[in-house]
Amino acid sequence: MATLTRPDGTRIYYLLSGKDMGKPPLVMIHGWCSSHELWASQVKHFGKRHRILLLDRRGHGKSTTSGTGHDAATHASDIAAVTIAAGLRGVVAIGHAGGGAGTLEFIRANPRLIKAGVLVDTSLTPLPKLGDPSSPFGNALGQMIESLKGPKSKSAFKAMYSRYFNSRGDRAANARAVAQAALTPDAVKIAELEGLVVDTAAIADGIKQPVLWLTASQADQSFIRSHLKDVGFAQVYGANHFPQFEQPAQTNAMLETFLSRI
Repeated sequence: MATLTRPDGTRIYYLLSGKDMGKPPLVMIHGWCSSHELWASQVKHFGKRHRILLLDRRGHGKSTTSGTGHDAATHASDIAAVTIAAGLRGVVAIGHAGGGAGTLEFIRANPRLIKAGVLVDTSLTPLPKLGDPSSPFGNALGQMIESLKGPKSKSAFKAMYSRYFNSRGDRAANARAVAQAALTPDAVKIAELEGLVVDTAAIADGIKQPVLWLTASQADQSFIRSHLKDVGFAQVYGANHFPQFEQPAQTNAMLETFLSRI
């Protein structure tokens, strides 16, 4: 366990584990209202051959927040600083869902630090417009933000987050993940959603490293290929929004294949 204090006073919690067997180090970046703990199955599997860097993004898990910086650029800067502090280079950045925007920017802004990237069930869009029906992602973000500002924000969040998990999966494990997510401060929940108002398609235009786009449902491969220069696709079955947590064996096999080819 270690923490890195950022210029604004935010303390980023991180953990370096695994064995250095000459394989590229893996940096695992969690999503919205999540934490490093939901990568446990990947740590157990890949830690036998790879160094693994886990962290809690600002305002999540064991990391603190100054109240600002919940945007792709600042998250990317935090992750890069932690990666350098851990002494890693030539890493594979693996980002999930709401952590995807920061992961894409982390990859784009650090070509000498990052060998490849994996995006897990995240989105790639032009600049979203909050609450605008003509902007599907922006409209969804706007609705989520409004529901979290209302008097029933706690129950709204629980209902919202519960839908991210397959009801046919491990109900106890899913319930624990939802309960942990609910501990995220309300201000952070909203600030993180507002921070997703970013043109991730434009960020992707600047990425030259190979990328695996791994999803739990069909992706718009044509659109993604038009922005990422070197991208492959994989789809996990039986998961809703947390492939690495709900279907770890499938996810790990797909990651293994990608890692063997870069």
